Amino acid sequence: MTDATAPPKRELPIPNIPLIHRPNDVPSQSSLSRPPLANRTRVLIVDDEQPVLKLVVRIIGNDNYEIREADSGVAAARLLDEPGFPGVDMLITDLMMPGMNGRELAALVRHRYPAARVLFVTGFADHLFTGLHELGDGESFIEKPFGAEGLLEAARLLMFGHISNAEVPADKRDDEAQWEDNRLRSKILRVLKRWKLA
Repeated sequence: MTDATAPPKRELPIPNIPLIHRPNDVPSQSSLSRPPLANRTRVLIVDDEQPVLKLVVRIIGNDNYEIREADSGVAAARLLDEPGFPGVDMLITDLMMPGMNGRELAALVRHRYPAARVLFVTGFADHLFTGLHELGDGESFIEKPFGAEGLLEAARLLMFGHISNAEVPADKRDDEAQWEDNRLRSKILRVLKRWKLA
């Protein structure tokens, strides 16, 4: 029996859950524990929208990265040509930009720095896979809008393969006796990692 004089129930706001959220993770004060990075990593951040560029720079600046920024793919290409340019370990770039888009910029960066990782930031994930079945090794994406925790975790996962420095328990899928073809194993693991299930 309901009371007609009772105040209506208030809806709780939807929590801001990081994009890389795993329901079985033990929650902590700041999502997952991210101790400071031991080694400085060189990051080039590129976006043609000034507010987004400044936001990404500010978020990534919370970790121990050496950051360079550019407001277009063409400006980023000019940075690469500067004498004494220190190099790129990770490129964080918008996908859709006039002049030189993120995919073209990524190809240029990886031609010069083959070990560089590429994190595409996009509101058009469907365009990212035009003509592709999957992203290449060392490439990932995060969709707009994203939270600060999601971006930091995506960058760490892409660059280091983990978010925290805690020891990761052995993965049973790494037991090669369970796999007859390593190419199939690698492809399955890449798909799982892309969808954040591995």
